[in-house]
Amino acid sequence: MPRKADIRLEGRILDAAYHLWSTRGEQALTMRAVASASGTTTPTLYERITNKDDLLSLLRRRARLNLFSAIKNSRTPVQVCRRVLDFLTAHPHDYRLISEDWAFAFARKEHMPSFEFLKRRLALQLGGEPDGHTPVALALVALLHGTASLLHSANSHKRIFHDFRRASISACEALIYAAAAQSVPTKEVAGHRQSLLPNQ
Repeated sequence: MPRKADIRLEGRILDAAYHLWSTRGEQALTMRAVASASGTTTPTLYERITNKDDLLSLLRRRARLNLFSAIKNSRTPVQVCRRVLDFLTAHPHDYRLISEDWAFAFARKEHMPSFEFLKRRLALQLGGEPDGHTPVALALVALLHGTASLLHSANSHKRIFHDFRRASISACEALIYAAAAQSVPTKEVAGHRQSLLPNQ
């Protein structure tokens, strides 16, 4: 009788690839090394994953889903920004996977669950359709990406780390407030601003 397919093999492959990536860098991420680390053979690996680029694409998809899992309970755009920043600084390897290909993935219109979620939260807070908030969502992504990069370099300097983080969240709040000011009559903006700035 033929052997049953190992339905958990792809998970083992991705786990092994992520471990190699995060501990030894991209140069260690060879198909042979991944096959060995996942307990399979190189030919079997090639039956499932064509090449290293495909493997990296799968790792990036997993990293995006990890990010989405970290933010999906956010109720406001500011909470999304806080949790994105916290995730990116706490998971530097996921940050690298996500950030290195983000602009190309956006241009290719790939599925980006966290970005779509941010747009939905902006629409819920500010009104209108999610796609109408793409410009401010892109500005927030750029701000958070740049801040995460700075925070990784400042991680050993606690005060600077906290100053950068606080400044970034304040800038996110200001961007969202400015977007609200364009969509809400002037006399309502002050009250509307309070709903944009949760304590958590």
